[in-house]
Amino acid sequence: MAVLTGLAYRDELAGLIRRSDRIVVTEHSYLYDAYDADAGKSLIQNEVVYGSHPLSPSQKDFFLSTVEALDPTTQDAFAACIFEPHHRIEFYASGERISAMAICFKCSQVKWDATSAIPPWSLYPGLAALMEEVGFSSERDWVALAKQHLGN
Repeated sequence: MAVLTGLAYRDELAGLIRRSDRIVVTEHSYLYDAYDADAGKSLIQNEVVYGSHPLSPSQKDFFLSTVEALDPTTQDAFAACIFEPHHRIEFYASGERISAMAICFKCSQVKWDATSAIPPWSLYPGLAALMEEVGFSSERDWVALAKQHLGN
């Protein structure tokens, strides 16, 4: 079985951006942001959405041009940390969600349901640029945000 490379990943993502008539970027909590280790459970019952932003046509163009310009060098190492995504990109066509990408900037990892290709290293700075473009940040104090939400 052939391993699909960063180039394939980049091209598949660019194609999906082109096909999507709506793209929504969301910044959200993750269950480990407020976790009670003694009880073995998260204190966050439901995902807290800190912000959700549908891309404007110019932001979609920015996203596409950013992706098309990514260096395709395939990611060849992965952090040994827990995947804790705080950003999600959802892709829609004709009112239906056709794909979603969960992003953990802390680990430099993504889970994207539209491909089995390995992402390029350059994906993470490209996605961070998109977050900045829509007014979000790739790095925040997620624990403090969860505490604020929980009233602690």
